[in-house]
Amino acid sequence: MNNVWTVSYLLNTIKSTLDQNVLLKSFLIKGEISNFTSHSSGHWYFSLKDEQARISCVMFQGYTKDVLFRPKNGDKVLVRGAITVYNLQGQIQCSVFSMQNDGLGDLFIQYELLKKKLFDEGLFDDNHKRILPKFPNKVGIITGNNTAALQDILKTINQRWPISEITVYPSLVQGEQAPKSIIRQLLKADKNNDVLILARGGGSIEDLWAFNNESLARVIYNLETPIITGVGHETDTTIVDMVSDYRAPTPTGAAQVAVPSIIETKRVISQFKIDLTSNIKNKLIQKNNQLNQYKQSRFIVAPQNIWQYHQLELSRLSQQLSQQNLVVQHHNTRLNQLRSALNQRALMYTKLYEQRLNQLEVKLNNTILKSQEKNQYMFKNSINMLNAYSPLNSLARGYSIVKQENQIIKLIEDVDYSKELEIRLYDGIIHSKPFKKGENHE
Repeated sequence: MNNVWTVSYLLNTIKSTLDQNVLLKSFLIKGEISNFTSHSSGHWYFSLKDEQARISCVMFQGYTKDVLFRPKNGDKVLVRGAITVYNLQGQIQCSVFSMQNDGLGDLFIQYELLKKKLFDEGLFDDNHKRILPKFPNKVGIITGNNTAALQDILKTINQRWPISEITVYPSLVQGEQAPKSIIRQLLKADKNNDVLILARGGGSIEDLWAFNNESLARVIYNLETPIITGVGHETDTTIVDMVSDYRAPTPTGAAQVAVPSIIETKRVISQFKIDLTSNIKNKLIQKNNQLNQYKQSRFIVAPQNIWQYHQLELSRLSQQLSQQNLVVQHHNTRLNQLRSALNQRALMYTKLYEQRLNQLEVKLNNTILKSQEKNQYMFKNSINMLNAYSPLNSLARGYSIVKQENQIIKLIEDVDYSKELEIRLYDGIIHSKPFKKGENHE
């Protein structure tokens, strides 16, 4: 009879068999992403497919943070992973450890790493961008010699701003030596121009790779002359585009940004001229009207009126001043009168209160004397009363006080015949033993 397996036993057997296969523990696989889901936990769930098959994949949060792009359905990717079995659904899946865009390979990774490094250092910050001149006299162009990009730039500048002085600094724009060649020409062009243009026509990522060079980016960042980049097409973005002062979509676009349009400039100047002439005419009319108003003023027509007006004003103020002097004199006289009356009143009250004080002093002394006599009389009466009630006086007359253990004996029945008696006399104390009546004391 054949053995009957449980579902979990079957799946565990498959899992154990797969785990023992070293080739399935870490391998590279490429395909197209579909059914992509980013879970709130940070895990990614998706399928990887080609023309003939598909496999479910999971990439846990600990690995997703190292991916340099955001995956989406339709992306062709190259992943490294291992085969695992998901027992709850009986499903074989690929557990992904790393992911990169298939076709970009190492170049894309290098680009993303360099971009992040320079971003963290602040080379892309807007506050480090230099301001482009509005009307440059000297324009330096760094690009390939006798290229379509150069011809487009020259044609555009000559059409837009023919009065500018153009200097071409021919350079390699592709290949391993291109970054050094571009750096050499940039340093030569710096400080000798008002603005620089670094440009190249379109191409693949490999063709434009010279413009993703770290040394070139740092040289551009440290230039003193503002620089415009126009590398590739509008969809191409290189490292030099991010660090430059202005990124144009194409070489022609870079030329359009570098210089103004002479036609537009003439139009603006003409409009300024019209506006300036109009403003000057309006100002002249305004000032002429003011001048006519001044001419009609009574002070201009009859200037002696000004002197007469001020003379009358001075007379009025002098009269007011004289009146104020009289008021001051009146107040001074009144003040002196009040001061004299105050002194007399103060002297009168001083004498009055001095007499009152002397009377109160005599009255107080009499009251104190009477109080002392009364207190002395009461004190003597208290002493006589105390003497009358003093037990010592009774003892002096022949009486005594009998105690036994500090208790006063008033009755014979209170006596304890086994203990001594204490008899208090006027001049001392006698200790005696009590005896009952009829006892023999021999």
